[in-house]
Amino acid sequence: MTAAVADDRPAAPPLAEAAPGPAPVAGTGSAPAPAAPPSASDRLRALAVTMIDRLAAAATAKVEEVSDRLGDMAADAAKGALDGAGAGKGVFANAAIQGALAKLQGRNPVWAAIKGGVSAMSPGTKALLGLLLILVAVLSPVLLIVLALVLLVAAIVGAVRS
Repeated sequence: MTAAVADDRPAAPPLAEAAPGPAPVAGTGSAPAPAAPPSASDRLRALAVTMIDRLAAAATAKVEEVSDRLGDMAADAAKGALDGAGAGKGVFANAAIQGALAKLQGRNPVWAAIKGGVSAMSPGTKALLGLLLILVAVLSPVLLIVLALVLLVAAIVGAVRS
């Protein structure tokens, strides 16, 4: 910038702040025309932007919550606070933690997750699971025979109709 030169002119009056409405139209000498209301597409666009912002904020909050919970579980596991890794966190949490630990150790994560989930079950639930497995083992041959008979009947009916 250049240095100001002193002169005898009076100072310029301050600029008036713009009014919060539309600027007057040049050459009309009348008051400004009222602003047109926003169109439906503009309102819909604004609504969409608002909804996307809110959904993004909700998703971010949920991700942060899950991240904090996973960080707490990892910190507990690192401290050795979880003797059975996931003790007291529930069957699914215990299975997930055991599977992740097995993956990090180079073992089979599926088998470790199954063992971790079963180890977190109560004795009554373990007994029900055992009975269910026995029931499936006993009834599966019966179901296969019934399926074979249904397919045989369907084949006979199809042959008779044609």
